[in-house]
Amino acid sequence: PKDENAVSSWNSFESYQSLQGLFSAIDIFIWFVGLGSIFAGIIGISNIMLIVVADRKVEIGLRKALGATNRDIIQMILHESVFITALAGFLGLAFGVFVLYLMEMATSGAGANNFMFRNPEVRFGIIFSALLVLVLSGALAGILPARKAIHIQPAEAMRK
Repeated sequence: PKDENAVSSWNSFESYQSLQGLFSAIDIFIWFVGLGSIFAGIIGISNIMLIVVADRKVEIGLRKALGATNRDIIQMILHESVFITALAGFLGLAFGVFVLYLMEMATSGAGANNFMFRNPEVRFGIIFSALLVLVLSGALAGILPARKAIHIQPAEAMRK
C-alpha cells in the first residue's frame, strides 16, 4: 500500500489546474501590458497638450483678456484632449476589427476546422468599455495642461 509506483494513474484535474494557472498568468500579463499602454498614452497625450498650451499661449491670453473664464479655458483644453484620445481609440478599434475581418477571411478560405479561430468577433460591450476608458484617459491627460493654461496671464501672453 505504501508503494506509489505500483499502480500508475493520471489525474486530469491536476493538468487542468496547471493549465488554468498558466491562463491566469497570461491574463495578468495582458492586463499589465494594457494598463502600461494606457498609462504611456496618457503621458503622451498630456505632453502633446502641454506643447499645444505653450504654442497657443497668445490665443489663451487673448481669450482671457476678452472675458473667457478659467472654466472656459479648462473646457477647451479638455475637449481637445478627449477628442484626440477618442479619435485615436476609434482608429485603433477600427484597425482591430479590420484585422479580425482579415483573420476570418483567411480561416474561412483555408477551410479551417479549428473552432477557436472560426468567426472571430468583438462584443459591443467591450468596444463601448474601451472607448469609455479612452475618453476618461483623455480627460485625465488634459488636466495638467488645462491647469497650466489657466495660470497664463493675459498681459504676459501678449508680450511674446
